[in-house]
Amino acid sequence: MTAPSQMSLRRIPDALSLKVRIAYAAGWDALIDTHTAQALQFVCEFAPRLAVLDALDHYFRVTAVPEAMQEAVRVGTLTALDVESLPPLTVLPSLTGWQLLRLDLLLEQQRFRRRYHERTLALARMVGARSAEAVVATHVENAISLARLLKGIMPVNAAADRYLREFSLPGSIAEMVMQRVQARVAGEELTAQYDDPMPQMQPAESASVRLDAQPEAASAFPEPARGF
Repeated sequence: MTAPSQMSLRRIPDALSLKVRIAYAAGWDALIDTHTAQALQFVCEFAPRLAVLDALDHYFRVTAVPEAMQEAVRVGTLTALDVESLPPLTVLPSLTGWQLLRLDLLLEQQRFRRRYHERTLALARMVGARSAEAVVATHVENAISLARLLKGIMPVNAAADRYLREFSLPGSIAEMVMQRVQARVAGEELTAQYDDPMPQMQPAESASVRLDAQPEAASAFPEPARGF
């Protein structure tokens, strides 16, 4: 994803170039805030299963955070984290003493740990899906804001498409965002269609012609001339 300062202003009027640049930056910050809030919630929810730094790594694994934003999200999450309020990390059972000599116990311990970590990853993916929904909602708000800023300059679909390109959204996410943008603005667009006055047209002349105004057709059998 390109940084806001490098996003394109092509076909943007000079009078709006600064406002569009600000909109790009505001959208960027909104995405960072959303990811930070979601990552903080993720870390707190997985505190019994994962250490804080491991939980952050899992968040980046299950949620598509652009690389250019990851450090800002990491810093924001750690600075907002109240470590003292986190529940303690669960200590997995381990073998001691003579139990280490039991092969069956060793195998059972390995199977338990594997199941535990697989469950942790499955839960992380579920929570990652929830985070993805929040990120999509932020993209929708950003795209609508840009479309309203460019109202009268380009159609809503074109403005939203510009947002999707500049923020480099993957195809599947881009389709979701575009569909939700269209759903949000559909009412406004239907109402706006009546704002444009209809052109004044001259009434069309009647195509009907009076029968008595038509020239008499020559008789197919003309009367012979009469002599006197």
